[in-house]
Amino acid sequence: MPVYKKPESIVQTAGYCGGCGHGVIQRLIAESIEELGLQDSVIAAVDIACAFWSQDALNFEFIAGPHGRCASVATGIKKVRPDATVYVHAGDGCSYVIGFDETCYAAIRDVPITMIVVNNGIFGMTGGQLNLATTLIGDRTLSSKKGRNRETMGHPVDMLQALSGFDVEFLARGALYDVKHIEQTKQFIKKGFENQRDNKGFSLIEVLSPCPTNWKITPVQAMEKIKNETEQVFPVGVYVDRGGRSNG
Repeated sequence: MPVYKKPESIVQTAGYCGGCGHGVIQRLIAESIEELGLQDSVIAAVDIACAFWSQDALNFEFIAGPHGRCASVATGIKKVRPDATVYVHAGDGCSYVIGFDETCYAAIRDVPITMIVVNNGIFGMTGGQLNLATTLIGDRTLSSKKGRNRETMGHPVDMLQALSGFDVEFLARGALYDVKHIEQTKQFIKKGFENQRDNKGFSLIEVLSPCPTNWKITPVQAMEKIKNETEQVFPVGVYVDRGGRSNG
């Protein structure tokens, strides 16, 4: 029977809300980096949002970029420190809405960084507003109190499908609603770091993650929502593996 130990890179707890998926993702990042022996070369770019707390918890070098600019910050780091293992830990608002351009240009340039994007369908840190890219039709948020309406608020966009049109190294989506999918997500994240270690191109791993606080449901209900609703709109799996297959 395996014995699970806390990654040595995690040096203290972070201030995430109860039931939040960011802490799980943070651990998967730490485990993957340590298993690959990359911990001494890491420089991470985090958003001024929920992912910001990971710089307190992990014993890595961090830069907190302006909101929505993490991909650009990571690109700059990689240009001046090509020897570094550079990753982004940011939300869907940062990466797909405010930072849409930055994420797309990093992909177009095929910059050899690893982006981990947390899709919780909402702007979490600022109080739970609608996210144009990921909030589901009908979901109630602070800025869509009667539920997202397709006619007036548009529809969610599968960004992995959109980015699949670019010549990138790796695109995949995982989820956190059960152990099987957490393990799968870890393998996707680890693959993203392996690609960077091997001097390959741009990797982005999206993770379907719960936000019980802003969804205003229990953590258990949040996991059920991801399984029964979110995954139906944003299917998990590998979308691009250079020269490989697509789920689309």
